[in-house]
Amino acid sequence: MPPPRRPRPKDEGARKRARELAGLVSAGVLTATALPNAPEAAAIDHEVKTTDGDPGGVAWFTEHGDHAYVCDIEADGWAAGLWVYWNGGSYTLSAGGSGNCALADASEAGHDLPENAYLNFRLYLHKSGTAYAYQRTAQWYNDN
Repeated sequence: MPPPRRPRPKDEGARKRARELAGLVSAGVLTATALPNAPEAAAIDHEVKTTDGDPGGVAWFTEHGDHAYVCDIEADGWAAGLWVYWNGGSYTLSAGGSGNCALADASEAGHDLPENAYLNFRLYLHKSGTAYAYQRTAQWYNDN
């Protein structure tokens, strides 16, 4: 019996994110243990990267299930942080060490995000004595 087929990405942006995620996995930067319970790459709805020249951090958000990921993708001594905030709440995630990721989803207390609302994601790099470096903020509408 052939293996089940993976769903095709919705658009070229999704295909690019799927290729990037697959590249990180094949390069050994991300592993199944680094992304526990990771959704299929095609399920990633939004992405943001830090502003440094060779981005050291990336965050992904999947609306269905409110999956938020932050990953440190460079061995440079910096950790990647993600502050998720909305009208009425917030939480933070942090991952340090190249290839390490942190995940939050709706099944965890305090991480169930509001539906039909704008959500803000501030991705940044940090290390001892320096917070919020190379930050980038994105706002996405959670309609699922």
